Amino acid sequence: MKLKYFLPALLLIAGCGRDHSRITPDLSYELSYFREGRIHVKLVYKPIEKGSTLFTYGEPRFGGQSDIVKGFTGLKAQEGVRVNFDDFSRELTLFCRDTLPVTVDYDIVDTRMKEHGLRGELFRPIIMNDYLYCHGINLFLNPVLRDPKQKVTQSVVWKKLPPFRLFQQFDPENHGSRPSVGKPEDFMYKLITGADGMITEKVKAAGSENYLVLRLVRNSDFNRKALSGYFKSYYEAICGFWKEESPQPYFLILQPFLSIDHNIGGMGLGNGFAGKYSYNTDTILSPERIFTISHEIGHHWIGGLIESGVNDQWFAEGFNDYFTWYTLLSAGMMTPSQFERSFNNVLVSHYSSKVKELPNDSIWPNYWKMGDYNKLPYRRGSIFAFYLDNQIRRVSNGEKNLHDLMLSLKEFRQKMDPGYQLSISDFASQASAFVPADSIKTELARYITSGVPVRFSTGMLTDAFSVSWKDSIPVLQIRDNEKFESFFRK
Repeated sequence: MKLKYFLPALLLIAGCGRDHSRITPDLSYELSYFREGRIHVKLVYKPIEKGSTLFTYGEPRFGGQSDIVKGFTGLKAQEGVRVNFDDFSRELTLFCRDTLPVTVDYDIVDTRMKEHGLRGELFRPIIMNDYLYCHGINLFLNPVLRDPKQKVTQSVVWKKLPPFRLFQQFDPENHGSRPSVGKPEDFMYKLITGADGMITEKVKAAGSENYLVLRLVRNSDFNRKALSGYFKSYYEAICGFWKEESPQPYFLILQPFLSIDHNIGGMGLGNGFAGKYSYNTDTILSPERIFTISHEIGHHWIGGLIESGVNDQWFAEGFNDYFTWYTLLSAGMMTPSQFERSFNNVLVSHYSSKVKELPNDSIWPNYWKMGDYNKLPYRRGSIFAFYLDNQIRRVSNGEKNLHDLMLSLKEFRQKMDPGYQLSISDFASQASAFVPADSIKTELARYITSGVPVRFSTGMLTDAFSVSWKDSIPVLQIRDNEKFESFFRK
């Protein structure tokens, strides 16, 4: 799933041909790795504001980790400097008497417990003798300034490295041997990881150098080659779908779960995906895993470049699922029968769900209950996307489709300020160029906001499909393979 924002490119000390020796960061972090499950953090802060500065630690919405603050320990400021930390709000206030730099020390510890389960392995720091997995949001403090336009610089350097090779998503060519410099937000939703035997490979695709970071348990050489080939092919296909001529580097990070028996899970991180899989099979790239990884790559655009709010997961997750099918089919990486089976599985799960008619504004408050609550926006959104794609094609006599609408949304979003979140009204406005305005507003209100399931009939669809009903569940059939294949090709 897509959990945070598309992040701007990081300014790196070694990478931009500038004299960075003159930069004095406002926040200078020095990290030390200790095998007993902790990272010691020393922060030298050059006061940006007079009197006091407010920081926050962690983000409970990041994986629903409401107790993440338990891993933030040992807070201590230099003599003469007062610091206050509120466990409930996760707010740290640093009181400075003047503008001289001050030092704050704290530890980040591995607090995973069995009850944290899947989300514990995906969203919490893992600090072991032979393995590190930590998101920046769980490592660094986030300054909250009175003037949001205030420019702030941050540096990160390792004083004591782990006993294995590191990969830092915010600075992929720097394995910890030199400082990295950027803005605080450049580090927050980026992953630092490392392990004995970790593989890092550059994959050239769609005109950019991308990174494949793997920790493999079985059939290492076979799986590395298979993943590298998949990554190159799919990334080129999806960049072609979005008409990207110069995409920024993308990061595909895949590692095994330590103690969780779960096929695959993970999260989109800006221009990357951090995924984990169960290593109880010899081959990583099963069809289900290909779909999940492809879905997460798609979040770079849907939910990333075209960002939406937490109450619009029907778009960020559901439309992303639909266009994962779309791009896999158009790239020849999914067969028509696989699509038919996959889409019908979604229909069965959705139309038989007890929460299928939950109003849209009630989904996010229940999202981290997992189960059907978690899957509802994926199912509702992907079903509506399929429905709307058919309506656009029928109204335009096949001249336009949902792909055209997505490109229009991308163009609309690029004209807006950074951080702008697409609203359901924005969606309706852009869609009205493809279907009647009154119709799309009514359908969004009915099928998305209110959650009424689409009552499919064959007459609603193009000639590529037919639909029947069995036990109150729609069943989709591909009735014309040639028309189906053209359906998913521009």
